[in-house]
Amino acid sequence: MWDRESAGGATFFPGFKSKLPTIRDGGNEMIDFDSLRARLRQAVADERENDWPVKSLAVLAEAGCWGHAVAKTHGGAGATPIDQLRTYEVVASASLTDALILTQHDGACELLGDCDNAELAARLLPEFASGEALTTVGISQLTTSRRGAGPAMTVVTEGNDYLLTGVMPWVTSAKYADHIVTGGVLDDGLQVLACVPTGGRGLVVCEPMELMALTGSYTSEVRCEGLRVPRDQVMRGPTGRVLALRAAAKPLSVSAVGIGVAGAILDAFSDKMKSLRGADGILNGDIPSAYQSVRARLYDAADVLHDPQAEIPSMEIRVAVNDLVVRLAVTLMTLAKGSGYLADRPAARLLRETMFFLVWSAPPAVQTGTLRALWDGYLRSES
Repeated sequence: MWDRESAGGATFFPGFKSKLPTIRDGGNEMIDFDSLRARLRQAVADERENDWPVKSLAVLAEAGCWGHAVAKTHGGAGATPIDQLRTYEVVASASLTDALILTQHDGACELLGDCDNAELAARLLPEFASGEALTTVGISQLTTSRRGAGPAMTVVTEGNDYLLTGVMPWVTSAKYADHIVTGGVLDDGLQVLACVPTGGRGLVVCEPMELMALTGSYTSEVRCEGLRVPRDQVMRGPTGRVLALRAAAKPLSVSAVGIGVAGAILDAFSDKMKSLRGADGILNGDIPSAYQSVRARLYDAADVLHDPQAEIPSMEIRVAVNDLVVRLAVTLMTLAKGSGYLADRPAARLLRETMFFLVWSAPPAVQTGTLRALWDGYLRSES
């Protein structure tokens, strides 16, 4: 177990004074994405892969990224879904670790902003938007992660409070987060969603997992051992599905991150394309064209997120992104040859990071679609 006090008070990131350049789009001030990407890549180059990314997270703070998912009424930027997706793409093109940390923070802010407890949202969101405090989500026990026959996190009532007992299987930034949005299930099957401080008695943050990649995200299992949750920390519930209301950009967020990684892999191609004769048509034409096609599908869908009548093909886009990044990563390793196989080289890191998209928020429909995309063409050619 990690203890914040015994560690001397771990910091989310150091204070910052400078601001990244911004650009004007009509009357709105927006992030200069080129400056953000360049600054992030420099910060990432100065950090070790498996360390908590203090420098690059500070760059996100300078750009105001921590407030993108927070409404202006709570001190945030109130960014449009397209701006959020574009930010995820750019951040991921420099650091998938940072993109994961940011999306989990934003996910918690979005749930808090839409919750039924207005006082809780008004108290916490300004700190999350400014970067003074970090939040994250521990909700996989309510979505894709299941353990045994019963719920992974149970809830019982005790007086006016709830007691949470069980496990959050995957919590990014757990060691550094000040609050975690989490939930569990009552005996009658109804669910409760709450925003709990990480310093509460009964909340145990386990040691960060040693992952195939993204170890620097400090993703951990978090256990609740009779964690007391007062009603003023409850966001929603008891109700049938506490996660039924999600932000408009949510269905496309992982795909935007994937497109960012795909762009990073294409950038890594540039100094290796001359090394393989006979593949110019594929490397310079077909592959960039495939990338642009998938990226266009993503942003075409983002353009109609505001329309409640529009059908968003989020699953199909996610499958296309999975297929794209896996093929790109394998292509980069082929071009890099032996040097790319060294663990500390970009090709090896990108290949390992790409595998994360096969498991990140991947419901059965995405898993099945990904397998079909990867294998159908090959199997047809062999039959």
